Amino acid sequence: MKERVLVIDDESLIRISLEAGLSDLGYEVKTAETIAAGLGLVERMRPNVVLLDNRLGSDVGTDYIEAIHRLDEDIRIIMVTAYGTVAQAVEAIRRGAYDFVQKPFDLDELHLTIRRSLDELKKDRSLKAVKGKQRELIGVSPATETIRSQIGLLAKNDNVDLLIRGETGTGKEVVVNSIHYSSARQAGPMVKINCSAIPESLLEAELFGYEKGAFTGALKTKKGLFELADGGTVFLDEIGEMPLAMQAKLLTFLEDRCFKRVGGLADIPVDVRVVAATNRRLEDEIVKGAFREDLFYRLNVMQIFIPPLRERVEDIPVLAEYYLRHFNRKFSKEIASIDPAYLEEMRRYYWKGNVRELRNVLEREVLFCEGTRLRGAPLESPGGGPAVIGGLKDLAKGPIDLEAETAAFQRAYIRRALALSGGNSTAAAELLGISRFTLKRRLEDESVQN
Repeated sequence: MKERVLVIDDESLIRISLEAGLSDLGYEVKTAETIAAGLGLVERMRPNVVLLDNRLGSDVGTDYIEAIHRLDEDIRIIMVTAYGTVAQAVEAIRRGAYDFVQKPFDLDELHLTIRRSLDELKKDRSLKAVKGKQRELIGVSPATETIRSQIGLLAKNDNVDLLIRGETGTGKEVVVNSIHYSSARQAGPMVKINCSAIPESLLEAELFGYEKGAFTGALKTKKGLFELADGGTVFLDEIGEMPLAMQAKLLTFLEDRCFKRVGGLADIPVDVRVVAATNRRLEDEIVKGAFREDLFYRLNVMQIFIPPLRERVEDIPVLAEYYLRHFNRKFSKEIASIDPAYLEEMRRYYWKGNVRELRNVLEREVLFCEGTRLRGAPLESPGGGPAVIGGLKDLAKGPIDLEAETAAFQRAYIRRALALSGGNSTAAAELLGISRFTLKRRLEDESVQN
């Protein structure tokens, strides 16, 4: 999407020459002869940069810097004048202008000033954005290698929306970070939106922003998270929690890539990639009427499935070593290794909380470790008792769904066998003690694949 420049100048020759020259440089350019016309264009056009003449008949340009910023606080204003002084430049910047240039000016130098202002705008937006810390996908299992190759493909094709599925704690946000920071969008913001954490009554205003006076308490115009993410990536976490009314508005946005702020009339276009994630089975939510089928297909252009950690146990030692180094640095420790017996216990543990639980366990153990080898306390279930190897549930706490539990173990064994055999179905079937045709039938069962 082209960056937008608005020229407010009462000299027709300046307006014509800047419109032609900046358009040739790739900008979308509009011009206005008066302050009143310029303010109207600011509302409709939403420019990134305003070139503001300081002498507009009886008006003084610096007197209107605050008015422009009230309409959009992120606009970079570059003052232009034929009568520039140091005092004027200082006053313009004090009031919020980005820079101050004198007529006559060189188009190439003006272009450099505009580029600097836009680069600063991107940095400011990045500071407002929620950025994930871990950007590297850790692991050596076949499943992790597959995901890594999908990340590479999506990094090269940065306009493809996608859906990431997996249990809580499997690393969905890490995958999003890895895609964003490997793509051409890495200089733009990466904005995370937790759909379950924002009250339904506030969600639209958070996503799309609002105009001054749109509702009680809207004392000034505020940009939404989609607008702040322009040029970058929007991560919609827990998309299955989004209310149906908001799903309809999201679908419209995905189709048009533009929206209206709450209380606004103007369509605001943005250039963002949308990544959604869920730990729910959205097909079941569609049957229940809790999720729109058309939105599911719109988001599911590309899908990445992250298996639970217990089904890719090859990744556990690698992740453990990674977090050992990380927490060594954090706590100024010098732990050289993890005891093999403790590593084996970690390999056999169920890890209901997946990678997040593993990280938390390592943080605690490294913090309290006083030697150079990490031996670790016995892994415990959330209830405080010893962890049951293989992940059996404590029947003393209440009844279970035996069929569901049995099906889950079958899926885990099949994925484990496929991982150990490198995806070779014949070898996997031998490990499971079934025929290759039986394995094929079970793989075709939708519950096994998802």
